[in-house]
This record gives sequence, structure tokens and C-alpha cells, in this order.
Amino acid sequence: MSLALHKINISQFRCYETLRLDLTGPDSRAAGIIVLTGPNGSGKTNILEAVSLLVPGKGLRSADILEMKNRAAAPQDLWAIAAEVETASGLTARIGTGLGRDVKRRIVRINGKDAKSQNELSGFISAVWLTPQMDRLFVDGPSARRKFLDRLVFSFEPDHATRLNRYDKNMRERMKLLQQPHAADPKWLDGLEAQMAADAVSIAASRLALLLHLQQHVAALRLAAPLFPRPLLEMSGGVEQAVAARPAIDVEDELKSKFAAARTIDRDAGRTHDGIHRSDLLVTYAEKNMPAAQCSTGEQKALLVSVILAHALMMQAEKGHVPLILLDEVAAHLDEARRLQLFAQLRALKGQIWLTGTDDSIFSSLRECAKFFQIDQGHVTARPVLRQAAGK
Repeated sequence: MSLALHKINISQFRCYETLRLDLTGPDSRAAGIIVLTGPNGSGKTNILEAVSLLVPGKGLRSADILEMKNRAAAPQDLWAIAAEVETASGLTARIGTGLGRDVKRRIVRINGKDAKSQNELSGFISAVWLTPQMDRLFVDGPSARRKFLDRLVFSFEPDHATRLNRYDKNMRERMKLLQQPHAADPKWLDGLEAQMAADAVSIAASRLALLLHLQQHVAALRLAAPLFPRPLLEMSGGVEQAVAARPAIDVEDELKSKFAAARTIDRDAGRTHDGIHRSDLLVTYAEKNMPAAQCSTGEQKALLVSVILAHALMMQAEKGHVPLILLDEVAAHLDEARRLQLFAQLRALKGQIWLTGTDDSIFSSLRECAKFFQIDQGHVTARPVLRQAAGK
């Protein structure tokens, strides 16, 4: 196991006043597959959300930091999440995050020291996830698809998060300057736009590189898990298309000129017209030559699972480890044959995978390798390994 949580402590977070999970087995090694079962609304997803907050970003729900606080907590109580993690390099680190004393920001600590930003977490841990809310990923707007893709890129190239955050910050600052009553200093705008253009080209190049690598491993997945559809992955966006066709320095200069020329238009519209924030991830069901948005709900779910599995295979082959994989209620939406094939692939990855579900029997094929926890209204009980039912 090269990347895994050994322990996680949660306090005043969502439905949990306090919770401590020991994720190790009798041999003190971290469990590879962790299964959380219980009724709907019992707190399973809250645990996955806590894990997702140990990586840069707003977590799998993209919730406001004050929303995460336990409703029964006292005003002075702050939510916090802390974990002992075995990093991809085999070292042990203590990482944590929580609501700051000023209740206006989220703080991060690594090995007992305050981190300058969330981005420092990317050097220790990475994670990807699927949730029921993502079932509409292919039919909703492009923003959710960009976030999904960028999360995959984070795992492959941690600096991607820094560039995206800087690009967004500079884009907001540029708009603020354009909309102020007095004309902004042109040199100040020039500097912001130059940095935006440089980051945009790097972000676009990283997205394209990820898709190129990912598509290669989609073919490998097809051989190992033929019941899952083969996705074709492409980017739709002016910057990505330009980067794919021309030298990066030329694209950067062109984008910088576009930003400068569009200042009046952007100011009047209240938004930036050009840039990587306008791009979209296009997914096609290869065997049917059908856009994912036109596929059935079950096919869309299977396509998403295919992307996650192919990404895990890519990370395993090219980085030597897979990120934490958080799959919320994913098995219930697959037929039994696909479900068994999914579990077989997850076991073969030898990473740490978190699964949730309402029905224990769905996970019966994992009884010999997974660590099970029963969740019931915020109460968590470690369960013994599931046994083969009599007569089966």
C-alpha cells in the first residue's frame, strides 16, 4: 500500500460530534478497501466528505465551511478533521484541516505546522470521487465537467491546482479593476493578463496531457473489464485547441492580446469571455458513437466509472500508486455482472478505495479483503468480515 489513511479523527463535523476510525488490520497495515454501510441519511457520505477535505479544494460537496459544522455544536466549537496518512513515498505524515478561529477560512496543518495554503496537501495525498450528485455530470453545464477533469489532473500533476487557483484569483482581480469607477492602471492590468495567459496555457496543456495518457489506459481497461463502456475523451475550448496545434509561446501571446482587446466587452458583460474557464470535457460512448449526454442514466454511470478506473490504472502504471478513490453509492446503480467486475478491478488496483451502500449483500464478494463499518445515525461500528451465507 503506497497511499492510504491509517487513522482518521473527526470532530464537530456534520452529524459527528467525535469520531475516530482505525483503518488498519491485525497486521497494522492500512485496509485496501473500506466499506461503509447503513440507511440513507445515516452519515456515510459525511465520512467520505471528511476524507475529501484532506486534499486541496472544497471537498466532494463543494460546501461552505460554516455549513459543515455540527448543528448541535456550541458556538465556540470548530469542526476539524485529522488523519495519519502513508504517503506514496512510504513515509507517514499527519495532516489535518478545519474551521479557523476567525470562522472565515479553512486552515490546514501538516505534521503539526500550519500550512501556507491548501495546495501543500497535494504533496502528501490525492483523491478522486464519484457521488450520486455527479450522475448528471454529462447533462448539466460544463463547469461540473471541468471540475471533474481538473480533479483527475490534480492527482497526476499537483501543480495544476496552484495554477488554477492563481488563474481564478487573477481573473477576479482583473474584473474588479475593470469595473471600478476610475480607469485602472494599464500596467497593472497588463501584468494580471500576462499571468492569466501563462497559467491558461499551462492548464490547457495539462488537461490535454492527462486526456492523452488516460485514453491509452482506457484501452487496457476494456481488456480487463469488458462490461464497462469505452469512453472517448476530448476537450472543447479555444485555448486547448490552440495549444494542441501551435507552440505554447504563440498561444500565450495571442491570449494575452485577446484579454487586452476585450477589456471593455468584459467589463460591460461582467465576465471574462476568453480563457480556460470556458472549456468543456466531451465524452462519447465509443461503441455506440453516442455523446454521453444522450446515453441512458445507467450508461452514463458506467462511463463515469470507466473514467475513474482508467485514471486509477494510469496512476498505477505511471506514478506507481493510485489516489484515494471515494465511491458513494456507486454499486447500487450497476447490474450484478458489472458490479462484480468493478469490485475485481478495485481489488487489483491495490490502492485504498472507500465504498458506501445501504445493502451489505451488495459487497459480499469483498468479505475477505475489505474492512466494514456499519453507520447508523452518526454511530459507527466496525463489523467483522462478512461470511458466506449457508447454502451458497
